[in-house]
Order: sequence, then structure tokens, then C-alpha cells
Amino acid sequence: MAKQSMLDSKDFSLSWLDNDKEEKVVKWALNLEYGDIPPEVLNETKRAVLDTIGTALGAQKLEITKIVNKFIRASFPGSQAKTWFSGHPTSALGAALANGLITDGLDMHDTGHYTKGHAGAAIIPCAFACLGLVNGGKVSGKDFLTSLVAAYEVGYRCGHAMHESQSDFHSSGAWNAIACSIFCARTLKLTVEQTLHAVGIAEYYGPRSQIMRVVNIPTMLKDGSGQGAFVGLQAALLAKEGFTGKGCPILAKKSISNLYNDLGKTWRLTKFHVYKKFAVCYWAQPSIAGTISVMKKNKIKPEDVESIVCHTFKEATGLQQNIPTNTEEAQYCILYPIAAAAYSGKLGPNEVNGSALQDEKILALAKKVKILVDENLTSEAGDPELKGKDTASMTANIAWVEVTTKNGKTYKGDKARVPWDRLAGEPAPGDDEITGKFMSLGSDVGVEEKLLKSVVSKCLKMENESDVMTIEAALMPASRQEHGQCASSKTS
Repeated sequence: MAKQSMLDSKDFSLSWLDNDKEEKVVKWALNLEYGDIPPEVLNETKRAVLDTIGTALGAQKLEITKIVNKFIRASFPGSQAKTWFSGHPTSALGAALANGLITDGLDMHDTGHYTKGHAGAAIIPCAFACLGLVNGGKVSGKDFLTSLVAAYEVGYRCGHAMHESQSDFHSSGAWNAIACSIFCARTLKLTVEQTLHAVGIAEYYGPRSQIMRVVNIPTMLKDGSGQGAFVGLQAALLAKEGFTGKGCPILAKKSISNLYNDLGKTWRLTKFHVYKKFAVCYWAQPSIAGTISVMKKNKIKPEDVESIVCHTFKEATGLQQNIPTNTEEAQYCILYPIAAAAYSGKLGPNEVNGSALQDEKILALAKKVKILVDENLTSEAGDPELKGKDTASMTANIAWVEVTTKNGKTYKGDKARVPWDRLAGEPAPGDDEITGKFMSLGSDVGVEEKLLKSVVSKCLKMENESDVMTIEAALMPASRQEHGQCASSKTS
């Protein structure tokens, strides 16, 4: 039976809406206080900031970053904010757009179950961009964290609601724009009425891009989070000036408004929030983890491999199976990343960009990789070993890998799931793993270890910061020069 739809329907009826629910959601978001938030939720939010900044650092060598920096310099003059992490001055809107696009350029940012997408890639760039508009210029760590929690919690429910009420997949920008408007409404001190208009503007102008288009034709469009960050800030600024846009169906539609009933009771940041270990689409993660595991466990050298066969769920086979010619194709394909991971034992920006894409050894191994659908791992069946547990309604995100060596011996691996995904049966990453990922991404682009450690400390102890802009400022060129970094570490 088709879902009862509104946003892809030609019809619209006010009887579908519960305006009281919309106002309740907005009031919850505006009235949330630091003391209302459980310590574990605050901790997850601090980790999310660190992880998102690390992803943006990891994207600094990508072509998209050079293009975005050039575009912003030409199109968004200003001095309210800066682009990550070139330090070019721009307007707040320019920074939200640029830093969202840059973060979205590397597929290592956080994700949330039920949303089929990403929140932090828009919320956190937008949040830092918004700080430049604050009267008095400073926002404390506690206030910053509280507004981020409100944005994430509403945003994750918006993403869920959108997928429950529509028949196709839209990019994350379609719903994370609403989350960004929530952060900005709090930070810029909008009234309840203004915020109702802000979320309505963000929902209406949010990029309802067809995400499967980018899966099938990978380009720099990615998941629309740059536009989500831009639209969310724009929505709050317009609403503050009196621009109207009230009536946000993602919040108010009766058939989905129940998703907001548990705000402040169930915290999606600690239940459905997921970090990515590999710089590739979520669907490819189990096959990569399984390949690395088999190779390591059996001490197989890549040059000794005759074939790699990954048995996985159907959705994963929808990823590109050709040889990529750029990083966007590499991040949305499956054969090449498996081969690259077989050689390096990891998959970060260096493995999906630049010279790695022309490495003849990796390209030759990629041609020996085969993806097969395991009919027991279907969307309808889910993960057979997690039935009855507190898991998201999702595909069986599993792969099991067979590696055959040139001497004719075949090694069969155990079932591999998405690393770091607690709802897929894996342990969530500890602070040391989130920190390790950040340190690795930062060092890859030439940031000094001492400086990276100071940013880790600032993020994980954010509640002690009187001005959270010092976190962003620490990674800008001026600060890095003070730490004795060479000119070659600067980004375009």
C-alpha cells in the first residue's frame, strides 16, 4: 500500500495539519535548557562536533573544497565568518553554504537511523556560521551545546517524518535545513512566532533533491547539506525580519506528528546517531569491514589475491561497480573501495582521492572484486540476528566475504556489519576512536599534532568554553602559523 503522501501530492488540506503540535515542537526547542539534557547526550553532541570538524579537515585536499572556496570569494563578500579551513572571510550565509558543502564533500560525517541521511554535515557548519551574527560576539559552550541538541533532536525526527510521508528519497538538505533553522532561532533569540515562520520557510525552501540520482550519477551535489545549512540560516534571518512562512507539514502533519511526542524523553543522539569509520556510502561499509577482517585474520597479502567475493544485501549492489575517475565516484561505488581497503587496511580521504585513483595495483584488484546479493539479507527480512532487539527498521546491513588466493585456497570471513553502528550490532566508538579519527584526518592535511590535541580538548570539554568560536579559530591559518606550521599545509 502506498504511503499517504502530502509533499509529493497535488492535493493539500488544512485538515491534515495539527498546528498545536507544530507550536509544541517549537516551544520545546526554544525552551530546552542545558540542565534538561542528560550527560550522555551532551557527551555525544561534543563528539559530533569533533567528528564533523574532522570530516571537514579531511575534505581540504578534495577538488570540491578548492571550487567552493573560489566561488565563495567571488560571490559572498563579507566579514561575519570564515570558510573552513582556508580562513577566507565571508558572510554568515556564505560560510554556512561553503562549510556545509565542504563537509558534505567527504562521506565520513555522522548519520541517523530512520533519516536515511546526515544531520551534522549541515547543523554544525551552520551553527559556527551563525555565531558571527550574535550581538556581543560570544556564545558559551553550554549554550552552543544546548542549541545543537535541540537542532539534532528535532532534525532527526524531521528526517524520519519525511521518509514516513513520502514515496521517494530526498537529500538530507530537505530536512536538516529545518534543524539548522532551530539552532539559528535559538542563537538569534527569535520569538515562538518567528520560529514557526523560520521552520516553515526552511521546510519550503529546503532542497528536495533526488538522492538516488547522485547514487547513480555521483557528482559534487552529494547530500544537499550545504544548501540545508544555507537555507536554515536564511530562514531564521528572513523570519526575524518579518518574512512569513508558517505551516510546516513535516512537523504538523497528523499522520506523522506522533514522532515528536517523545522529545525530551527519548534522545535520538544516543539511540540512533551513528559515526562513519570509512569514507564511503553507508551501504558499502560492511563489505569493506569484512574484507579488511578476512585479510588481516588470515595474513593475506593483496598481491596474492585471486578474487574477492562479497555477499551482501541488495541495496549495496546499487552502488557503482565501475572504476572511479574522481573522488565523488569513489565514495559512491563499492568495488574500488574494497580493493583500496584491502591494500591499506583503512579507507579515508587519501584512499578515495588523488593518486590512489590511478594506482594500478588497486585498480587491478578492484577488477577481481565481485558483489553478490544474499537473498537472506533483504530489506523486508532485516538482520536475522537482531530480531526483537531495540534496533532501527532497516536493511540487514551485513556482508560476508570470501577471499581466494592465487594458490587456490579460499578464506571465508565471519558476518561483518557497519562498524561503530550500535543498531547494526556493533559497539559504538569510544572517545579514543572518535579522537583517533579526528587526529588522522587532521594530520593528513598537515595540521600539527599539538594543535589537533588542543581542539580535541576544547570539543570534549566544551561546557567549559566561554567562547566556542575559539574552536573554529584554532584551525584557521593565522592560528596554525602561530604554531609554526609550514605554508604548504594551508588550503586553497
